[in-house]
Parts: sequence; C-alpha cells; structure tokens
Amino acid sequence: MDWGETINLLARFLNGAGWVFLPFLALPFLSLLLSENGFVSRLSAGIIRTIDTILHGIGEMVKWALPLLVLTVAFSVFAKVIFDITWTKLFESSQYFHAAVIMLGAAATLLMNQHVRVDVFYDRMTPKQKAQVDLLGFYLLLMPVCLTLLWAAKSYTRFAWLDQEGSIAPDGIPFKYMLMTTIAVFSVMMLAQGLSISLRAAKVLNDQPVPERPKKVPPLFHKEAAE
Repeated sequence: MDWGETINLLARFLNGAGWVFLPFLALPFLSLLLSENGFVSRLSAGIIRTIDTILHGIGEMVKWALPLLVLTVAFSVFAKVIFDITWTKLFESSQYFHAAVIMLGAAATLLMNQHVRVDVFYDRMTPKQKAQVDLLGFYLLLMPVCLTLLWAAKSYTRFAWLDQEGSIAPDGIPFKYMLMTTIAVFSVMMLAQGLSISLRAAKVLNDQPVPERPKKVPPLFHKEAAE
C-alpha cells in the first residue's frame, strides 16, 4: 500500500468516525427530555469527565509552547538586527508554536471559561440562565461554526498530506501539512468541549449534580452541586 492509498484509507476512517460521533451532539437535548433516565445521566456524566480530563491535559501541555514562541521570536529578531543572520526554520517555528497555542489550546481555554464574552448581562444571570445561554450558544453558534470549519478543512488537509506540503522556502520546515491539520483538530476539540459544557448546562437545568471539574479549573456555573 503506497502513501496515497494510506492517506485515503485514513481519511475514510476519520470520516466514518465523524459520522459516528455526530449523534452524540444531540445528547444535551436528550438529557433535558430524559432527565429521569439513569443511563442517559450516567453516560453524560462519563462523557463530561472524559472530555474535560483529556482537553485539560492537552491544554497543560500546549501552554509550554508559549515560552518557546517568545524565545524563537526574540532570538530571530536579535539575530537579524544585531548579526544580520536569518534562519528560516527558526523563523517559521514561531508560526508552528503560535498555531499550537491558539488552535490546540482554544478548547482548554473554553474549559477554563476564559474566552472573551461580549454579553454584558451574562455575569448578572442566575446559574440556570447561564446554563440556558451556554446550551443555546452551543447549538446555535459553536456547533454550526465548527462543523462548517471541519467540512471546509477536510479536502485541503487531505491534499496537503497527499502532497506532503512543506514550506515555500527551500530551507524551511517541511511539515506545513501538519500545520494545516490543526484547523480540523481545533474544530473537533472545540466541538467536544462545547458538548461537555452543554451537558453540564443540561444537568444544571434539570437540578442534577454535575461531575467535578479538573483540578484548578473554576466552576462553570455558580452554586452547581458536584457529584
């Protein structure tokens, strides 16, 4: 099996996995309707714990790309200004570190509830009102945007891997196809974290206890009772 066949096979597998995952996006809505169903409650709690633990761990690893980003940019500038030396790989590595921080750390930032909010009324809302906002925001905003990004990224990411696309500079980093893949990974991670938050919101609306957040992660809704 050559490289092209391997990539096409992997693409079909990931596409099938995506369709299998898609029905889980309806679970928060089902949790609202089937609040007394023990299986649905246990399933949603398990999904919340799994997603939060995995994405929090990824965020803890990705954050170390920040000092590397600062160091590579500073060193590149000093080398160019003081010694008139330019290393293409070093300069381009800052783009990779930047992409890692933004694209791979966005879901962990959402978990920490640190994304910028423009809603001046949110902080004054009750826990159930906040849960309603987050649940509707997942279905009306986050999910459509992430699914659109994922669909748009599918084709050019596949072709980038088939062509082993690299830097346009001959002495640059030859892994541009991995950089482009972060768009699809970002979409999947944001969908997963949005699902976790909306499941928590459903439990708050149903007056059910919610799973504990990862260590050092503040509560999402005030006065929420932990399991």
